Amino acid sequence: LITTGYTSNRVRQNMASVLTKDLKLDWRLGAEWYQLCLEDHCVAANFGNWSYFAGTGGDPKNRHFRTISQCFRYDPNGSYVRKWINIRDNDVEAALRPWAFDKDWLEPIVNPETQLTFHDKDKLEKTGRLSNG
Repeated sequence: LITTGYTSNRVRQNMASVLTKDLKLDWRLGAEWYQLCLEDHCVAANFGNWSYFAGTGGDPKNRHFRTISQCFRYDPNGSYVRKWINIRDNDVEAALRPWAFDKDWLEPIVNPETQLTFHDKDKLEKTGRLSNG
């Protein structure tokens, strides 16, 4: 976002999930950050999307994305992650869970176990991997 002024909607939804559901921050902080950084900012769309995802307003659902599972589902080869983050290991798992592969990687601020769907958590516990590779 800072580099290009753009993000996909999927990235925005994952950011909103982490900020509002995991870190318990007010959704307006994320909306304001995006407002400052987005090249094509639209107040109604930006604040509407953040409010919707936070579960405020007329459609108050709990939309909590499991970000590691989201990454695995929508970027199974880790291409998007590798575009923005230097991952030393070529194993696709390293892009999904770099802290598990690089001893110098900082500890995640959100517990990684909370970022997996039930099925992905079960697979990781049984096989030690999310991917089939």
